[in-house]
Amino acid sequence: MLTVPEFPMSLYPWQDTSRRGPFHLTAFLADAAERTPETTLTVDGMEFTYEQAWMNVLRIATWLQENGVSRGDKVMTVLRHSPDLHLITLAVAHIGAVMSVISPQIRGEAFRSILEEAEPACLFLEKTSHHLKAVAENIMTVWLGEGLNGGGWDEADFSEVMSTRPAWGMRFPGKSEDPAFLVFSEDVNPEGKHGVLLSHDKVRTMLSEKPRDSDGILSLFESAARPTLEIAALEAY
Repeated sequence: MLTVPEFPMSLYPWQDTSRRGPFHLTAFLADAAERTPETTLTVDGMEFTYEQAWMNVLRIATWLQENGVSRGDKVMTVLRHSPDLHLITLAVAHIGAVMSVISPQIRGEAFRSILEEAEPACLFLEKTSHHLKAVAENIMTVWLGEGLNGGGWDEADFSEVMSTRPAWGMRFPGKSEDPAFLVFSEDVNPEGKHGVLLSHDKVRTMLSEKPRDSDGILSLFESAARPTLEIAALEAY
């Protein structure tokens, strides 16, 4: 299991602690897509314009809403790092839902425990995580990869998600203090739960403590997170 989500190094608007007022994780991309739509950014090795990246985020967000995922619901991914994972994360945040990123190396029993605690409204799985579907019955599952969809009412292909017409006027429905990430660790809190919630504003605080990168690359994840940052930032769930 991941102990903390791995956060971006080079999203300067997130790291500006002088900014005041409401904050949410997708604000920088929505603004950039409007101001400089043709500017290119790199997401985990793949190039997009701001407009292309924002359109893809809105496609995913629109599909999630059309399939019953709403503010406060939890969405879980068991995926390797990829541009798709990053865009899914932003889409979940944009509709006010809560994202949980789980390592593809998780075992079935540990995954079952997480599902019982989190009660996610939707899962994103890939081929390497196919065996986990057996413990995720009746949970809407999006498969990243062809030939994995078993044709059940609770299964969809990612290609279907990405063919959704984006709702361009969609606005973030929540508040800065709303949860954005649900993080699982091996420690159990007094309520007997492993999960820890991080708000949109808490993520901004965490990012402000990170050094700035100069490579201009957009990445929602680093290869490792600092334990001291984890201790300072996590809030009891």
